[in-house]
Amino acid sequence: MIVEKRRIGPDTLLVVEGVIKLGESAVFFSRALERVLEEEGRHVLVDMAQINQMDSTAIGELVGYLGRFSEARRRLILVAPSERVRRLLRVVQPDTLFPIYDSLEAALAAEQA
Repeated sequence: MIVEKRRIGPDTLLVVEGVIKLGESAVFFSRALERVLEEEGRHVLVDMAQINQMDSTAIGELVGYLGRFSEARRRLILVAPSERVRRLLRVVQPDTLFPIYDSLEAALAAEQA
């Protein structure tokens, strides 16, 4: 798994590639979210377009960090999850938990408003 971090104005973009599942990749993903949470900034956008597969461990990490970002008055925003990932996310009814956008441009435009 690869996680690339970029700043977009006051926001942070994490571009995630590969597989997130129980074990080393889930720990790596969790550490990336933790580092961004510890930094100053506004929202965190997670570009999921290149995620090939996620399991329930990855979903658990996202939900857990959702609460932590919320406590810090920041948003955790999912961008461009594949249809396969969207189906997995539907189990936890993500629309009620996470803002989800089809593209980075749509996410930035909506969150600027």
